[in-house]
Amino acid sequence: MKQLKKKITNRLKLMAERAIPHNIQYQPNGVHPDAVSDADVQYTQVYSNYHNPLKITDDLFDLLSDYDKPDYKSVDIDYYIAEIPNGRVFFGNVATVAIISQSNKLVGDMSFSYADGDVVEAEKNNIFHQKYFNDPEEYDGTVFSLLTGGGGGKNYAHWLIDSLSRIHLLQKSGKFDEVDYFLVPSIRYDFQEDALKELGITRDKIIEADKISPHIKAKKLIASTAPRHKYVIIPEWVGDFYKDNFLKPENLKDFDSPNVYVSRADSGIRNVLNEPELMEMLEGYGFKSFELSKLNFKEKISLFAKAKTVLSVHGAGLTNVMFCEKGTKFIELYPDVFVLTTYVDLATKAGLDYSYMICKSSAFADNGNDAQKVHVTVDLPELKKMLEAQL
Repeated sequence: MKQLKKKITNRLKLMAERAIPHNIQYQPNGVHPDAVSDADVQYTQVYSNYHNPLKITDDLFDLLSDYDKPDYKSVDIDYYIAEIPNGRVFFGNVATVAIISQSNKLVGDMSFSYADGDVVEAEKNNIFHQKYFNDPEEYDGTVFSLLTGGGGGKNYAHWLIDSLSRIHLLQKSGKFDEVDYFLVPSIRYDFQEDALKELGITRDKIIEADKISPHIKAKKLIASTAPRHKYVIIPEWVGDFYKDNFLKPENLKDFDSPNVYVSRADSGIRNVLNEPELMEMLEGYGFKSFELSKLNFKEKISLFAKAKTVLSVHGAGLTNVMFCEKGTKFIELYPDVFVLTTYVDLATKAGLDYSYMICKSSAFADNGNDAQKVHVTVDLPELKKMLEAQL
């Protein structure tokens, strides 16, 4: 009921902001041309035509859920850092991040807008429907934006893949040391603050987007191409960035658990309905069960870095497979209505020994919002065959 009330309140707020004009002069009056440097935007290219393949089998590709199935198996992306003097960021709802130049043009290739399940082109950005604007909060310095829409504020996978990994592009551009403030979706969770601290970003340099007015202006604003651009495929440099920056001997804790089962008992979605029976079977193969919410960020990294086998239902915690050693066995359990590319993509690019099993869902769903909420029942005899063949 509380969630429903919040959704209704947010929807009414969005409708009001689109209907009631206030400071309408802040609405962009056009779109800045992509990757064109001028007095408003200075582009630095970080990667040219970066080839980004989806390394999964044809059988698994065919099983991907229709509502999130890409119509491509590889993409080539130009990655940029953009410097925008007197630039603004508007992030008034979870589906919109608008980067705006001093000439009041939307810097479309640095912005984000989500509608009807897809990232839309710049001309369709929600900012052009926004009529209500607060005056921007001004920062006398250089601000780098890590905003990526709603997911980066609370979801472990979106935070690491779509938000924090932008630091790599900033580092590679040579402009990391020029930044005075980092605009982040949130630091409500310890893994967010811990990861920022590990990268040398202290509290005094952090602007928390969820705690300020959703409209800021900076003496200089820096933004980046989204790590996945408008696609679902994760570039290999994301995993490399995390290994290079976080897999340090002093960060690794001792875990005597070569075979790791990641339980989702700490979540309200995608639980294993026959988990007691599953664990009884897995213990015979030397598995130990872990709930990742009970581990801090470095413990999560250590658990996966030292694992020889990882088994779990599809979920955000599996982003940590990018910390596994090459050759680690990874068995992913999919609900039959929720088969996505995210963790097989990370795993294959990290050189893991990947396999999967499709499990019966507790309910039918034909869209991502409903499908992510189902529970699963694991076919124990089928899984036993997999384990006998692999362990």
